Amino acid sequence: MDGVDLRRLVTRHRHVAPMLAVLLAATNARVTISDDAGETILDRQAGGTTGAGAGAGTADAPSERHPITVEGATVGWVQGPRPAGAIASVLSYAAARETDKRALSREALDRYRELNLIYDLADQIGATLEVDAVAAVAVTEASRLPSGGEGFIVLRSGPDAADMDGGILGAIAADEPEIVNDVAADPRSTAAERQWASLVAAPLRVRGERIGIVGTRSATPVDYHASDLKVLTAIASLTAPTLDQAATHQAVLRAADDGAAGSDQD
Repeated sequence: MDGVDLRRLVTRHRHVAPMLAVLLAATNARVTISDDAGETILDRQAGGTTGAGAGAGTADAPSERHPITVEGATVGWVQGPRPAGAIASVLSYAAARETDKRALSREALDRYRELNLIYDLADQIGATLEVDAVAAVAVTEASRLPSGGEGFIVLRSGPDAADMDGGILGAIAADEPEIVNDVAADPRSTAAERQWASLVAAPLRVRGERIGIVGTRSATPVDYHASDLKVLTAIASLTAPTLDQAATHQAVLRAADDGAAGSDQD
């Protein structure tokens, strides 16, 4: 969960700050709002004086301390008489709404980036019918994950095909896309794979046949996320059929060349 700007919420938010002022006006006792580190954000003194770090006031009722929470985490505190509990509840709700809005904004931005990736990748891949060129485009795009890392591709017909016969990569090639943020701790990892700290990868399949794997790996620990996996899955879904077409195209060209060479010999 991203940090909540509780100070802005309490003092400057166009909806929350006025609502908080109304709640505070209903009590003549001292109410203090602080962040999770204990720093005072608002100190509303008995008699109505408000300020950060104002002088001490007298309370007319026993003081209570209530947490302001978002997704189970405490982001601040409200100290005061019984209305402090209601104020903490209101601020918890408001902070949760702000967190939700930011999450929706991030999701919309991620979707936009994914669409751009798909369009760009489709244009680049569609411009060539050579296996090496298609693979190079996929590796370049896999190297651009927001979390970082180095893109890679392993093809069943390539020189590194043995990497798909076991270990983490073999398991992913035979099953589903996967994130492995701690390669060394994974019992499936091979000695070669353990030179990488973290990886995320997706299988390349055509008509149910596994033809390879595309992924991103990092020599230093990285926390890959579901958004990284979604991007790689999109890369794999576009790359696999194009690789198949390119391989078929090159096979046809080789057959034609071999046929022409045979005719010349005759």
